[in-house]
Amino acid sequence: MPSLAHELHVLVALMDRRAEALLAASGVGLTYRRFLVLLHVSDLDGPTQRELADRAGGSEAATSRMVAGLAADGLLDVGRGVGNRRELRLTAEGGRRLAEAGHVLGDRFDRAVRSVGADPADLLHTVTTLTTALRKD
Repeated sequence: MPSLAHELHVLVALMDRRAEALLAASGVGLTYRRFLVLLHVSDLDGPTQRELADRAGGSEAATSRMVAGLAADGLLDVGRGVGNRRELRLTAEGGRRLAEAGHVLGDRFDRAVRSVGADPADLLHTVTTLTTALRKD
């Protein structure tokens, strides 16, 4: 019998692959990973690379490489923050691409959740609560 952890892992992998395929077919010019990084930068409103790595769940080295690529492509501004910290902000083009990718992905997952009789808001609350608890461990 599958465990909850395994089923959640499978669900996330399926969602990631579907999102990647939708973005690739759209021509928006973002991978799903790049979309997520732009989304986190937007949500965090000027994070440092360390804060972004913590939120995105990646290493600081991988985040640094991603940030460098996004900055080179004109999607992120890397400015000076307090001390030697670098502060990240979306460029106008980064914001445009993020919005376009968000439109491509739309509310497909919310519709899927509703199709099995669940409430997306309730599921969001449960997942957010669980994520917060796991981050504290």
